[in-house]
Amino acid sequence: CICSSSMFLWHLLYAIIIYVIILSGFPAVCLASYALFSLVKAGRVAPVYVINLLISDLLQITMTLVFIFSRIFVRLGLCTSLGFMLLISLERYMVVVCPLWYRLRRSVKNSTLVSLSLWALALVYVTFDYIFLIDMRYSLTIFSAISLLPAPFLVLLFLVTQRALSRSMAFRGAERRRRILGTLGLVLGSYTLLFLPYSIRNLYYSIKPHAPSVSDPVRDLSSVITSALLYLSPLTDCFLYIFMRRDLRDTVDAFPCCRRLLNVGDGNRSTQTSDGPGHVLA
Repeated sequence: CICSSSMFLWHLLYAIIIYVIILSGFPAVCLASYALFSLVKAGRVAPVYVINLLISDLLQITMTLVFIFSRIFVRLGLCTSLGFMLLISLERYMVVVCPLWYRLRRSVKNSTLVSLSLWALALVYVTFDYIFLIDMRYSLTIFSAISLLPAPFLVLLFLVTQRALSRSMAFRGAERRRRILGTLGLVLGSYTLLFLPYSIRNLYYSIKPHAPSVSDPVRDLSSVITSALLYLSPLTDCFLYIFMRRDLRDTVDAFPCCRRLLNVGDGNRSTQTSDGPGHVLA
């Protein structure tokens, strides 16, 4: 009776956390995606991968609501999130280490083709997982192992890019360095804190022999915590938008309503200046 009551409380806590994340993450991802689309319209290439990452987050959030019907869309959102996190880090690395090659090769078309290829590859994997890996234990083992693959690459890209920035003459400006390292640090931190615990926990319990009928409070608690952390990833991904903009005003200008408020404020300040003590009426 105590075990069943404990299980009910853990599942209730998990449900509350998931719905809070969904209600806050959905509007945040939509706003960040809208703002980034304005950058792509202006011919900026860098936000394409971030937009696709936010789209995968949006898919992850929406399909989490209906995960009881099928796990394929949730897995698709998680796999593409991992892939686009790796692509964002790789792109920032290319900007610093191979700037000339990147400048010649970069285009919205090429980034879109790479993004579509990643979506297709992830769809092939999750379809295979859904059709052939009926046993959830094998499915979880393979998915957890795949989720651990980006770890060494993300760490290596961050360290190599940081070293290259310290030696590069083209990136002496503190602002550009901050934006590049901020993007890489946010991606690495998000993966380490949100994805890595989930992957390690699931890999451990999928390999460890245990009786399914026996209740394990540690296993249940770790499942709730790591899953809740994983579903926080769409919220952290929205902060990538900050590092795609040059300054705070540039960020706020992406939203028409905020732009109007800024224009009104600027107009009021200019009026007050012209009517100040130094202004002499004719």
